[in-house]
Amino acid sequence: MADRFELTFYGTRGTRTVHGEQYRAHGGHTTCLGFRAGDRQIILDSGSGIVNLGNRLVQEHFASNATEPLTTYIFHTHTHYDHICGLPYYVPFFLANATTYVYGPRSAQGTFEEAIKRFIHPPFHPVALHEMAGEKLWFEVGEPDVVYFLKGQEQPIILRTQHARQKALTPPEDQVEVVIRCLRGYNHPKNGVTVYRIECAGRTVVLATDVEGYVHGDQRLIQFAQGAEVLIHDAMYTQDRYATGPVPTQGWGHSTIQIATDVAEQANVKRLYLFHHDPSHDDDKLADMERLAQSRFPASLMARDNATIDLIAEFPSS
Repeated sequence: MADRFELTFYGTRGTRTVHGEQYRAHGGHTTCLGFRAGDRQIILDSGSGIVNLGNRLVQEHFASNATEPLTTYIFHTHTHYDHICGLPYYVPFFLANATTYVYGPRSAQGTFEEAIKRFIHPPFHPVALHEMAGEKLWFEVGEPDVVYFLKGQEQPIILRTQHARQKALTPPEDQVEVVIRCLRGYNHPKNGVTVYRIECAGRTVVLATDVEGYVHGDQRLIQFAQGAEVLIHDAMYTQDRYATGPVPTQGWGHSTIQIATDVAEQANVKRLYLFHHDPSHDDDKLADMERLAQSRFPASLMARDNATIDLIAEFPSS
């Protein structure tokens, strides 16, 4: 079992970055989560926050005088701009002594790798992806894939364990360091999102960004997140903005405090982090929304850039 499981929020905004004193407490970078899981560096989404994360990883790598490659794993929920805009500036992509495993959703419009190559290419970016010296390995994942990180093995394995033949290949628990499970979220235009459940050291974190609820709760998500120590859930809109106007945002693929807290309560999670903040919401507004969330689900907090959670220390095993 891994002896380290930490999560740092490197970006918590949605849509676009913001800056200014009124955003200082919560931050202005778009979505990026960094996990230290044992010796692994696992990243969810490559919004603008990944730039600072990449810089930190490279500085630490050089300071350690390591001879082996800097190896990281990036999992993407989807390819909307706010979730990939930092990827062209992720420093390990430029280093010959760096290997990045890049995971993303399947799409009917071509492969995930093709989508990123179109994005990081002239005329949109001066340096094409293939001109960057780092090794990049591409994979597509989605429901019902399960990704296993095994002891002593750099490349994870991907199984679809609902199939009997693949279930028989499930590795023994004592060989598994980290498990990542995938759920398809359908209510985000126009190709949906991937919700991730990361399990390490007997603790679980679920990232459900860019999701929108259903009447009586999204039961698939509630089941998927059941019993997690941490649920990170989209809460972009106020109830008024969502339901009234001047332009209602129902159907735009994002949630409210009410939707997020309902999922957290029904899923029996220990802590809820509200995520994908609207760029128009300053610190005062987010503080008001946090208080509303706590009145509905007391263990609620607004996600903040640069906040770190030590899952092992903060959630002792029973």
